[in-house]
Amino acid sequence: MDLILVRHGLTDWNEQGRLMGRSDIELNTRGRAQVEAVAQALSDVPVGAVFASPQRRTQQTAEAIARLHHLPVVAEPALAEVWLGRWLGLTWNEVRKDPDVARYLADPTHISDAFEPGTAVHERVVGFVERLREHLRLRLHGRLRGDVRGEPDDTTVLVSHGDPLRILLAHFLSMPLASYRRLEVAPASVSVVRFDETFGTRVVLLNWRPQRDRDQLRPSTARPGPLLVA
Repeated sequence: MDLILVRHGLTDWNEQGRLMGRSDIELNTRGRAQVEAVAQALSDVPVGAVFASPQRRTQQTAEAIARLHHLPVVAEPALAEVWLGRWLGLTWNEVRKDPDVARYLADPTHISDAFEPGTAVHERVVGFVERLREHLRLRLHGRLRGDVRGEPDDTTVLVSHGDPLRILLAHFLSMPLASYRRLEVAPASVSVVRFDETFGTRVVLLNWRPQRDRDQLRPSTARPGPLLVA
């Protein structure tokens, strides 16, 4: 099974450095062009299902991908952006003196009314992926039928946000949760996690921008390759 992890394209708030949280901010002109490039890059990949965060920017990104595969977009709350409280809509310059900032950056277990703790994000995104894997395992062993659109398939696309995707990738790279911000997951980037019975779990693509090289995406039957960082 391949999980193709896609971050939404740019919004005006991204470019202004504002913290969006779960606000329904739409893609801007540049972001729409980015996601069309992602959709074209994935057009010849055998995608079987597309799941996306409920936020508008991720739904728009997922719709561009799903349209070329004649698939629906399944809204999945577990892929939602990090919840924000009093920081919502502010820039980092505006929050940097908040006493919670240092704890937020250092301790993923820290609880505050300003943000969702990293442990909670980890629980929901990793839990969702594990449910997908179990569903596919049962289906492949003939215990479930897999003829309904929107079910996980050998290649499944998840469209989400920066921190949830970084946390998910850090988990499958066996990194400490507190280190997840060391990973770069740019807007409109593609990463791939591959689950293989022979070679185990591997991150075979990380932070790839489709404008550079479509051929880095390989089918699930490919042999192990190097970690690709862009």
